[in-house]
Amino acid sequence: MEIIVDQEAFLDGLQRVATLAERKNMIQIGSFVLIEAKDQKAVLFVSDTQTGGRFEVPCEVRVPGKTTVVGKKLLQLFRELPPGKVTLSRQENGSTRIERERLLYDLKGIDPNEYAGFPEIQPDYSFLLPLDLLAGQLRKTLPFTLDDESKPMNGILFHRVREGGKVNLNIVGTDGHRLHHGQISLGEDAGADLAGQSETRFILRKRTLQDLLHILEMDIKSGPVSVEVVVNPKFATFRWGGFYYYTRLLGTPFPNYRDAFPAQFTLSLECSRDLLEATIRRVGLVSEKKQEVAFEWDERSLTLKAQNEEIGESTETLPVFLKGSPGSLVFNTEYLKTLLLVSQGETMRMEAEYVSKTERRDSFPVIWSCVEESHSRYVIMPLD
Repeated sequence: MEIIVDQEAFLDGLQRVATLAERKNMIQIGSFVLIEAKDQKAVLFVSDTQTGGRFEVPCEVRVPGKTTVVGKKLLQLFRELPPGKVTLSRQENGSTRIERERLLYDLKGIDPNEYAGFPEIQPDYSFLLPLDLLAGQLRKTLPFTLDDESKPMNGILFHRVREGGKVNLNIVGTDGHRLHHGQISLGEDAGADLAGQSETRFILRKRTLQDLLHILEMDIKSGPVSVEVVVNPKFATFRWGGFYYYTRLLGTPFPNYRDAFPAQFTLSLECSRDLLEATIRRVGLVSEKKQEVAFEWDERSLTLKAQNEEIGESTETLPVFLKGSPGSLVFNTEYLKTLLLVSQGETMRMEAEYVSKTERRDSFPVIWSCVEESHSRYVIMPLD
């Protein structure tokens, strides 16, 4: 194999697929990028047993063929190369030679035949999503999803539902103590195959969606872009531009997120998002070890309190708009900080089917949202 590529165009492709190889150990197949030269293009491909990505880069093909290079090192090298034409060729010893004027590098690889091809994914259904909305919902959902892959609920649910004349995609993540539910209206891009189906769902790993988000963000400033999502019982594929990303579905069960949202609320409290964030940050300085903050509210104000036996106590009061009775709750400080970090807008709303401390038997969900963000809502369970 021998090809001549443009450094900038090849680097653009590498930044997409090599992201998927960076987390792999260098002895694993998934740490290598497969380069296949044919039809005046270089197909860059990374794959393991769970995920894979493919991107096509135009090039001059002198000798068709395949080669493999450690993705992380190839990406680092192309970032350092000056702009211009670069030659890549596979040597008899199996290494890949990279040449640029007086620069010459030989990087070791593995047998290209050890790489499995990009799986042919026959769709059960497919639909289109605006790239910026998909990336935005993943940013909000990922922090609320369990990190430990050995436990249930370590994935994110994609739930497409027809409700009346509308079709929405619900994106949900939870770690059992908090939850984010985001929604994207599919409109005319819902897919004709939904006829006769009220809903379809699939679950994807948190780690693979973190990689997907990183790649999505490379194109988020490119203007309106649609992502085609193709799903079958084993895989989901995301495709836009010249990039394809596939990932195996998770077969683990997912809780019914709808149960976390009461049909009606007896408590609704609204306050400035910026003021609440600043107050929690200051009050939380006292309770560094004990990550708890107490909320106490009445008709006009919300008081936040924190304490630490070694440091002392802190109390701040801010104005609120209240519907309901006075009361109190205790929250994990870090959970609230995460909520405020991913929320956007001016006004935060806290809602619950509130039960006073003297009456409650079990913990109940508290629903948070930004008034200006109707497509996202959050659940944070109060502390006992």
